[in-house]
Amino acid sequence: MTDVNFNMTPLETAKLLGVSTRTLSRWHTLRVGPARCKIGRKVLYRREAVNVWLAQNETQPTRSFSGGTA
Repeated sequence: MTDVNFNMTPLETAKLLGVSTRTLSRWHTLRVGPARCKIGRKVLYRREAVNVWLAQNETQPTRSFSGGTA
């Protein structure tokens, strides 16, 4: 298993999430975004950490639509 395939740059992560790299940086400052690692000056996001963060922030509807007419 090579970890290189499971790491994403901030640009790749931003594209995946549909946000800007600046938003990712802001989220990191606010401690609300996905976990990241920093090696020297290089910032990397593990794909699994991003998936876990997405799952934790998933919401479910509170009601279901019954639809139709009675």
